[in-house]
Amino acid sequence: MADSDWRSYLSNTEVIVHAGGLSERWYPVTQGKIPKVLTEIGSKPRPMLDWTILPYVKSGVKKFFITLWHQSDQIIQHCNNISQKTGIEFVFLKEEPIRMGRAGVLKYYLEKGALDVNKHKINVGGSDIVNIDLEPFIKFHLEGLQQGFSATLVGSETGMSQFDRISFDPSTNRVLKMEIERIINLPDGAHANTGTAYFDMKLNQVFLAVDEKQFPIDWENMGGMLLNNARCFGSANVFESWIPLKTPYDYKKAKDVDFEKWFGVDSVDEYLGEYTLK
Repeated sequence: MADSDWRSYLSNTEVIVHAGGLSERWYPVTQGKIPKVLTEIGSKPRPMLDWTILPYVKSGVKKFFITLWHQSDQIIQHCNNISQKTGIEFVFLKEEPIRMGRAGVLKYYLEKGALDVNKHKINVGGSDIVNIDLEPFIKFHLEGLQQGFSATLVGSETGMSQFDRISFDPSTNRVLKMEIERIINLPDGAHANTGTAYFDMKLNQVFLAVDEKQFPIDWENMGGMLLNNARCFGSANVFESWIPLKTPYDYKKAKDVDFEKWFGVDSVDEYLGEYTLK
């Protein structure tokens, strides 16, 4: 596959970062003073949101869609500061007047035209930092498209499945179902859900078909409407290439990580501009 193929596909993709959660389990870390995604982590402290978007910025993405609900003004201010220093554009998708969920917000803003029905979508969890190499990820996704699949979910074969577990056929990587069960040792044919997923543009029609009476609804809970045409890309290992930030315990493990070394960059400031500690 030519290098231009995956880059061309990425150029017609909208990257959506879901940053609107209430994050009740994170309260001991922030005391409710800031939204979770603005928690400063790393040996060179920056908001976790910055580390979440860094691999996409490294690959040339210059526009992000940020879903918002809780304490949105602070997130907007932070993103605007990045924009002023780098030219990166942020579009804010507010969940109001009601919670919509990660699938519901896509439906709402596809209908409003803020999201383009003719563009593919990468969905990223705002509190899941995934050090993903986009080239093999997108090539895997494009290979799936040739086989009739429309979605690619990024899974982890290691670590506790805190929320969703992706069950799949190891011979084809076809997703069989999503399960919500907290277990320590993942069985064969199961990966923890990292919250990162690639949806081909044809799936925009599936999101548009969501009934608003189902709000709030996440894409993980859409079942066969979405998952019947999905494959699992299992390249993220917990605390090796995926840092889930769900609890104060996770914060303790991540707060001193050298993220610049982890991402293979000399300075994050080159990509996101200088940051002043709060």
